[in-house]
Amino acid sequence: MGTKIAAPPPRDYGKETRETLQSQIDLAPQLYGAEKQFRGKYAQLDMDIANQMTPQLLDLYESSQSRLGAMDREQLGLQREGDIAAIEKYGGRARAALDAANPEQAALLKELNAQAMSDLQLGGQLNAGERRTINQSARGAQAARGFGYGINDAAIESWANLQGSEQKRQQRQGFAQSMVGMNQATKSDPFMAILGRPSSMNPMMAGGVVGQAGGFNPGAMFSPESQYAGDIYNQNYQGELAARTATAKNRASMIGAGMGAFGSIVGGGMGDGGFFNKCWVAREVFGNDNPQWIQFFEWKELKAPKWFKKLYDSCGERFAKFISNKPKLKKIVKTWMEGRING
Repeated sequence: MGTKIAAPPPRDYGKETRETLQSQIDLAPQLYGAEKQFRGKYAQLDMDIANQMTPQLLDLYESSQSRLGAMDREQLGLQREGDIAAIEKYGGRARAALDAANPEQAALLKELNAQAMSDLQLGGQLNAGERRTINQSARGAQAARGFGYGINDAAIESWANLQGSEQKRQQRQGFAQSMVGMNQATKSDPFMAILGRPSSMNPMMAGGVVGQAGGFNPGAMFSPESQYAGDIYNQNYQGELAARTATAKNRASMIGAGMGAFGSIVGGGMGDGGFFNKCWVAREVFGNDNPQWIQFFEWKELKAPKWFKKLYDSCGERFAKFISNKPKLKKIVKTWMEGRING
């Protein structure tokens, strides 16, 4: 059987809010007076500290800026030197390994690169066949327009040759540029990772030196949703609940101890040498399963005359054996004992 613990009374949100807000209002004049007296002083103190520290911080940043810049340049130089040394040591082997992985592509690119270089060196130069084709095309166009083979016609042919030469040069440059893109697409550029890496060491900046001024805003003046008050209410509630729980535990422990002691007494009394065994006659009359023999034992121990108790304790065992096979006599003794139990 458990012990029922009485729960603390439920918290009243409205009551707690009113009491908290009223406490703030009651203390508002004192709070206002303290704020009026000291807030300006604290603000001026923060400003004085900022004015005092800002020049020193700027001097520190200025002196460290050059050192940090030198460290950054040194780090970047060491990085580039290491990259170039790695390219010099492994670049040729890396490209050879890539070419060996796909020899057909390597051979094709080599031939195309050679053709592109040869054509690029020719510039706008035309071979005999290309020049003859341009001249015949110009003469045919002039003949179709009814012109002959005069000075103007020769100028037209020269102009056509110049145009053809320029187109040829542009074609060769376009082919060379396409080969550059193809080489970049099919081969890794060993110099790609040398430059353009951001430094891992950045100079400090002086931002936020006078950031203390951001705390001058007083914010909300009153708030009934006070965390401090809520903590107090909650602690009181938990304290009362804990006290009631502890009281219930103590009571349960005491009851349990009492029940244990009673059980020990009863258990000891029921043993072979227990004092309950001295109630021979009542156990013989009522039977061991009938609690009336215990009630008679209680009467004999607490209410019976002393001479009867003495006589019962000394002769009871022999008398119980005597009436054990005499039901009529046992009935008479039982009726008498029930009269003693019922007063």
